[in-house]
Amino acid sequence: MMWLNLAWRSAWSRRQALAMVIVSVSVSVLILLGVQQLREDAKRSFSNALSGVDLIVGPRGSATELMLYSVFQIGRPSRNMGYEGYVALSQLPQVQWAVPIQLGDSYLGHPVLGSTPEIFSRFNSQGRGLQWAQGRAFADPLSTPEALSEVVLGAEVAKRFGHKLNDKLVLTHGQSSGLGTEHEDHPMTVVGVLAPTGAPIDRSVIVSLQAFEAIHVGWGMGISPSAFKAAGGAQQALDIKDLQPSSLSAVWVGLHNRAEVFSARRKIESLERGQLMAVMPGVALDELWQIVKVVENTLLLVGMLVAVSAMLSVAAVLLVAMAGRRKELAILRAMGAAPLALMGFVLLESLLVCVTGIVLGFVLCQAFLLLGQDLLRTEFGVLVQAGWPPLQAWWALGALGGVALLASLVPALRAYSLSLSDGLHPPSV
Repeated sequence: MMWLNLAWRSAWSRRQALAMVIVSVSVSVLILLGVQQLREDAKRSFSNALSGVDLIVGPRGSATELMLYSVFQIGRPSRNMGYEGYVALSQLPQVQWAVPIQLGDSYLGHPVLGSTPEIFSRFNSQGRGLQWAQGRAFADPLSTPEALSEVVLGAEVAKRFGHKLNDKLVLTHGQSSGLGTEHEDHPMTVVGVLAPTGAPIDRSVIVSLQAFEAIHVGWGMGISPSAFKAAGGAQQALDIKDLQPSSLSAVWVGLHNRAEVFSARRKIESLERGQLMAVMPGVALDELWQIVKVVENTLLLVGMLVAVSAMLSVAAVLLVAMAGRRKELAILRAMGAAPLALMGFVLLESLLVCVTGIVLGFVLCQAFLLLGQDLLRTEFGVLVQAGWPPLQAWWALGALGGVALLASLVPALRAYSLSLSDGLHPPSV
């Protein structure tokens, strides 16, 4: 206890310099724990990007491709599933609800997603449903024909282009823009803007299935109806009853009982002559996460290197200050302290600085995570769970403590050599 009190008083006498060292250590620990925590939370959030959906159904092929275009709207399906398959799976006894997804068009680089109004009540990300920043969902076109011109914007789309309620939009046929590719003959009206969720739906423009079909009525061989009419063709009449799609990109499925997911999967995949594929989102997203695992591990390695460099800075500062402490060590030596005791004294002081920096870094990390929870969720799609670090973080902190101990040995050995030298050859008066 005496040496601990002495180490504390000695450190306090040099508090300005050591305070900067503690800040350096705490920032490095903040980076290390922050990277580790965000690494775990990002993986968990990625796996729950589409929660509440038990199965995603699409044409047989690559599960990764199905997840990319149906959940993240990245890429395009190589082929579609038949609408009859959607009707058949909706009638299975295990299926509680089924939300169709139609993709293909875009708006200024953002995907257009065709679905039913049920998508706004069924969609969940990180266990949270959709909220409205402005307006409402589009109506059912079968009961409200005006809904054929209604569109709902994701938060990112509305923010990027400054759209608000009642704005008029012109969607693009396909993914490319150019002459003759705009749906100018069928402008859409904004009736709702979603609140930020951090999910891919923030980047989407959502219309009804019937509206998606309506904007394509009269298109043939990639030629717009207005261009076709200008060339002398007759414009096709629009009948709401004929706006049922013949194919879909995918279907999100919710079951009455999740325990029946495997039996429901087998039944769904037997429909349409075995041309359908049912994928469990959580499993597929975990597999997809492995693609970015190299980046994840690289960030962790960078955090470890930053923390190690901070620990080495502790040794450097104490080593540089050792020459100025020669008189202090000589006095302790004259009072009867053995060289090994002085070595332990400097080692204890160095460890005290490192441990203080580690504790402060942990506190700062948790504080920043708590304060930035909403921002991380809405802007980056990462749901942060503040609390005790995961097991890997504890191992990292343990390794950091070992590095601190090794780094502290350098000034401690220097103190031992100085005190021993001054004990054997005391300075002349």
